Amino acid sequence: MSDDPLHEETDPKTIRALADAAAMTGARCTACGQTLCGHEAVLCLVLGFKGSPRCLGCIAVHMEEEVSPLQERALAYVEHHACFLAAWHHAGELEGMGALARPPCLWRDAGAGVAAPEARIEPEGARGQAWDAEWDAGGMGCGDLVLELRTRLGALDPGGLLRLRATDPGAPVDLPAWCSMTGHQMADAAHPLYLIRRKGG
Repeated sequence: MSDDPLHEETDPKTIRALADAAAMTGARCTACGQTLCGHEAVLCLVLGFKGSPRCLGCIAVHMEEEVSPLQERALAYVEHHACFLAAWHHAGELEGMGALARPPCLWRDAGAGVAAPEARIEPEGARGQAWDAEWDAGGMGCGDLVLELRTRLGALDPGGLLRLRATDPGAPVDLPAWCSMTGHQMADAAHPLYLIRRKGG
C-alpha cells in the first residue's frame, strides 16, 4: 500500500474508513487525554466512537467491559470487514509494524487472527414483543449506522428493546456482528427489521 492509499482505493466504504481513521489518529482521548494510535482510531470507528474518540482503555470503561475480550471481538469484526481491515493494515504500516493482526501498541503479544463472533439470537426470539424505542435508519451505511445505534441504545434502560429498520445491504451481517462485539443482543432479525436488546438486562 502506498503512503496515500486513498488514491488507490475505489470502494467508497474503504475510502471513508481510511479517511476517518486518519483524521482521528493522533487525536486526544476525550476521556483521559491519551494520544490515539492508528489502530485505536479504527476501533473508535467500529465501536461507534467516531464523534468522541477514546483510547481502548476508556472505551472498555465506558462499555463496562474488560479490555482483552473487547479488543478480541473488535479485531474479529475488523478482520471480516474489508473497509476497516484496510484502515487497520494502513495504521500498521504507518507505525512500522506491517499488517499485524494484533499490533504491540494494543497487544503485548502479536499473533494471528481470531474467528468472527457468532450472532447471539435469543432462543425464543422476540417477534410480537413490545419495543421501547423505534428508529428508521434507512440506507445508512455501517460506520454512521453503528455510531447512531450506540447513542440510541445508550438512551434505553438496560434490557430495553430497540426496533430498527435498516435497508443497507450489509446490515444482515454487520448488525449481528456488532451486537456480539459490543455485548448487546440481537433479539430478532428479518431484514430490514431488527430488534436489538440493550445489554445489562
